[in-house]
Amino acid sequence: MEQIELRPAAPDQKPVIANLIQLYLYDMTEFMPFPVGADGHFEYGFLDRFWRYPYLIMSGDEIAGFALVIDECPLTGTSPCWFMAEFFVMRAYRQRGVGREAVRLAISRHPGQWHLGVPHANRAALAFWSNALKAQGPTVSDLQHDGDHWRLHTFQVP
Repeated sequence: MEQIELRPAAPDQKPVIANLIQLYLYDMTEFMPFPVGADGHFEYGFLDRFWRYPYLIMSGDEIAGFALVIDECPLTGTSPCWFMAEFFVMRAYRQRGVGREAVRLAISRHPGQWHLGVPHANRAALAFWSNALKAQGPTVSDLQHDGDHWRLHTFQVP
């Protein structure tokens, strides 16, 4: 496997992640509707809110995706609590261990309580996170938030 790095994103890299979010939302339209604005871009109003611990996922010298970690759980209102607000690996890098390694790196950088939510509608993500979080031995529960059904993984990182 190529060298995987989780690189903190600098403020001037916010447009890079905004561009990647367009690919992320496009992928998710398979199971969740996202509106497209008059300019042809998916509407996404959370980047400023989630820009707390932003990372670029690097595979060698190439950008493979991004992760946005925040310090509160919007699904449960728990704070302090680490939460993976957004996580995306581009298709060319999937099924190669890139995502699992990026998750491992992100979790290891933020010790403490974690909540990780996955919409039930995203079956591929449900399978990915179940596998990626095995080592953490999470408690898994289901909840509703803003009319959507979520699977919540709760675990502690020493």
